[in-house]
Amino acid sequence: MNVTLKYVGPKALFSVSGISFDNSKEDKIIYLSILAELIEALDHEYASDQRYVVETGNKPLDETILLELIRKRPSNLDEQLEYWLDKTTQEIDNDIKRARENLILNSEERQVLINNLEILRPYRIQRSINKSVYYAGVKLLASIIKQSGIQYITTPMYPKFLHVLHSVQGSLRAIHPPVESTIDIYEQQGHLVIQLKILGGR
Repeated sequence: MNVTLKYVGPKALFSVSGISFDNSKEDKIIYLSILAELIEALDHEYASDQRYVVETGNKPLDETILLELIRKRPSNLDEQLEYWLDKTTQEIDNDIKRARENLILNSEERQVLINNLEILRPYRIQRSINKSVYYAGVKLLASIIKQSGIQYITTPMYPKFLHVLHSVQGSLRAIHPPVESTIDIYEQQGHLVIQLKILGGR
């Protein structure tokens, strides 16, 4: 499946009054570069009882690199993309159907709401694509952590790293059997860092 990644912005809120955006619900594409960096840094052979240090963040990676990293390994990315595209399209169609059947609004208000929903159609579909790729990358990173027996990951205390590590923590918990972990923020050599620590690791 041919995939185009592009930034479309925070989550859109639509109503008869117009379109606004929820800045607390950012487009997942902004985290793809961080995910790609972490996957490239962690996906290699490990020697027992060795500590590995990798410099990341010096140059942001192109978001499309994450697609390449995912597709190098067995995954159901295309099936997930098709599922979420169908689901999002169905949600949009249902929203338009409800707007047409809304008897509280007058005909002019109904048409404004329908127009707003149609304007947002490509936007919502692109956000769905970005989100699907993000979670496929998160799942891959969680798999690498488990299969490689990684005990902890320490990164700079940047919001994007924190967001990604929280997502990875959730993905680890969803693995069968679940992999439990903690996330701590502390000072190290005068700088704040985040550490994702795997519980019960070797």
